[in-house]
Amino acid sequence: MMTLRLFRRYSTITEWHESQVIIDRKSRFQARNVPLSSPEEIPGILKQFLAQHRSIAKNASHPHILAWRVGELSPESTDNKPKFLNIQQGFKDNGESGAGLRLLEHLGQRGVMNKLVIVTRWYGGNPIGALRFRHILNCSFDSLRLSETKK
Repeated sequence: MMTLRLFRRYSTITEWHESQVIIDRKSRFQARNVPLSSPEEIPGILKQFLAQHRSIAKNASHPHILAWRVGELSPESTDNKPKFLNIQQGFKDNGESGAGLRLLEHLGQRGVMNKLVIVTRWYGGNPIGALRFRHILNCSFDSLRLSETKK
């Protein structure tokens, strides 16, 4: 018996909501986010991300640290207090141990839903310790803030 997988066709993402680049001791961090309606979209989005940003795929030490959350808006939601059902979430560290989980925890604390956040790190050769997590979070929320102002 043959299993058939159906994936949504992805339209080309023309606007990645990009943060400013954070530089610390030659390491650079930048985040991007896009709307997400289903976890099945993630492989296609990542493929498109790496195809559209070839220099990131080639030069970044950690091209896509990511976290995502999706859910359905509850009928009990109000404009002031949205409620979500069937919440699914996940992360990927991409070699930066613990970074994806921290990013996911902060997305949950801030109530971010139906978004995929991708953080890129270019290692500059000098260890910066736990500050790297602060930079990952700061650039990701800069990206989310910029996407909210463009609505």
